[in-house]
Amino acid sequence: MAKKATGKHRADVEINILESFELRSRRSVREAEEARLSRAARRQAKKLAKQDRAYFAAKQAGADQGSAAYLVPSQKRTPFYARRAVRNTVTMSIASGLFATFALPAYAYDPDIAAMSRFTTTDAEALANSEDTQNLTVAAVNTVKFARGNYKSADADEIARQETLNSYRTYSGPTAADYLANPPYSKLDGTSILKVAANYVGTPYVFGGDTPRGFDCSGYVAFVFAQFGVAMPHSVHGQARLGIPIRAEDAMPGDLVIMNDMSHDGIYAGNGNFYHAPRPGDSVKLAPIYTSQVHYIRLMTN
Repeated sequence: MAKKATGKHRADVEINILESFELRSRRSVREAEEARLSRAARRQAKKLAKQDRAYFAAKQAGADQGSAAYLVPSQKRTPFYARRAVRNTVTMSIASGLFATFALPAYAYDPDIAAMSRFTTTDAEALANSEDTQNLTVAAVNTVKFARGNYKSADADEIARQETLNSYRTYSGPTAADYLANPPYSKLDGTSILKVAANYVGTPYVFGGDTPRGFDCSGYVAFVFAQFGVAMPHSVHGQARLGIPIRAEDAMPGDLVIMNDMSHDGIYAGNGNFYHAPRPGDSVKLAPIYTSQVHYIRLMTN
């Protein structure tokens, strides 16, 4: 039977056991740490290897592209028939042949055809001098080129307006000033005023017009009253200040009809109608007074 350790020897054994346990513990810890470090190292190595592969791949690609700039492309061999000199020679030969063909004299007849046509010879000079041959000399050929112009469709209203203006500009008859110098009517009365006003029905409207070839509203009124020796300005405002304002129920034929905004005027004809030159595109007419915003001016003396 083994003796149980006692005393110092026993203590030494216990110390050895503790040291062995501590050594094993330390070794386990160290091995575990080395294993952990080994796994981390492997991961880091894999990461670095991946980065290296990417780097060298990019570098290789750049090197390939850079080297491509120094590559001399192979020269494509041009076939013989496609060479410039050969093409030019063939082209000129064909052109010369075509030119020579077109330049052949028109009198190069086949003998059989000439005989059928009752030509006794195919000689050009003899044929040209023959009395039975009709000679035709073409001195020049004129080519007429027709180009489509840029035209706009004509507007009927615009054509009518231009014709009216041309007619107005060529008027040579008596003017309002002529009538004022020698008025044909000595008495200013409604019947005579309406008679003169009616003479110009159908006269086209012309802005600023004051002759029977074209009137605007105030020009028409001034021209009518000029024949009675009444001088009136060519203006609605000026004509409105010449007479005496009267009430609508007291208005009589021959009075002036003035729009309240001074935009238009005419000659009252009775029964709510008046003679006036309405607007562009229209003409002098007898028409109903189209608004109640009017007032009346009397010029005549009863």
